[in-house]
Amino acid sequence: MSHVRVGQDELLRFAAAVFAANGMAAPDAATVAEVLVWANARGVDSHGVVRIPIYLKEIKQGTYKPTGQPVMHQLLPATFKLECNRAPGPVCMMRAATHAVALAETYGVATGLVSNPTHVGALGRYAQWIAGRGHAAIVIVAGIPLMAYHGSSVASIATSPIAIAVPGADAGSAPVLLDMSTSIIPGGRVSEALAAGVPLPEGVAIDAQGKPTTDAKEAKTLLPIGGAKGSGLSLLFECLTGVLAAAPIFTAPPGGSGGVPLRPIQNAMIVALNVASFRALPDYGADIEKLKARVKSLPRQDGVDELLLPGERADRETARRKRDGIPLPDKLAAEFDTIAEEFGVPALRRR
Repeated sequence: MSHVRVGQDELLRFAAAVFAANGMAAPDAATVAEVLVWANARGVDSHGVVRIPIYLKEIKQGTYKPTGQPVMHQLLPATFKLECNRAPGPVCMMRAATHAVALAETYGVATGLVSNPTHVGALGRYAQWIAGRGHAAIVIVAGIPLMAYHGSSVASIATSPIAIAVPGADAGSAPVLLDMSTSIIPGGRVSEALAAGVPLPEGVAIDAQGKPTTDAKEAKTLLPIGGAKGSGLSLLFECLTGVLAAAPIFTAPPGGSGGVPLRPIQNAMIVALNVASFRALPDYGADIEKLKARVKSLPRQDGVDELLLPGERADRETARRKRDGIPLPDKLAAEFDTIAEEFGVPALRRR
């Protein structure tokens, strides 16, 4: 598949302009653009600007509210719920992350629920942002059924991701960031395999009859990582997000007609832990650096050149793409030209 290269700042400019042209306030448009481009910069292209045409379609359908604003409900001193009613997912998540950090500064810990946003994007962005402010973060999301519950033959639970991040020794140290789905591969990998005309790995998906398949065209349902372990995590994430927020996904009817509200497509929980309320942050950071060094020094198996820490591969990809530009498939770049013309924004400049 051939690509064009685009500078990160240019991609941010274009994405923000498109969202603003569709009614988003400028700060909100910039937030959504930043979360998408962050994913592209880290090589997680399935959660990057490829989502722009999808979001625009949802805006046209009325299922994505570009001018929507989340409503904050403070429950107890360190707990809150942010009701989003299909407001832009990244706007909701950054609002919740900011509020969680502010509460954790006072109470040592904060937990918030984010109910019924639109697609929130790459979950790691919010955990990384919280860790960059000296707090540890746990962020989980549950969404619509795309994955089989272990042993079932149909999509019955979500590929619910989890992101965990802890701060490093100082502001210049990258947080240790784990960002993973509960499926063996993310859904975006199926689309990428289909576009590239390559098979899927064995054991990651089943077809409409519940049979294993490596054909991306036939893949209808993803399989959980670790079998019962992955599906168990996904189920419990639903319990801790949608069910807890009174906005369940798995058991709610799809809705959307006869006055029945649309079923939520995602719900989230954000936990911020103020490291300084447990021990001095510099001391904690120093021990994290020792831990990282210890992992790096472990004996390696044959054929393994280096032991990588969670998030390290993506950190390196970010540096490469900052230098070389972000690759966009020709087809997507052409689609962006059409979008620019339709909404009257300056076209995306290639490198």
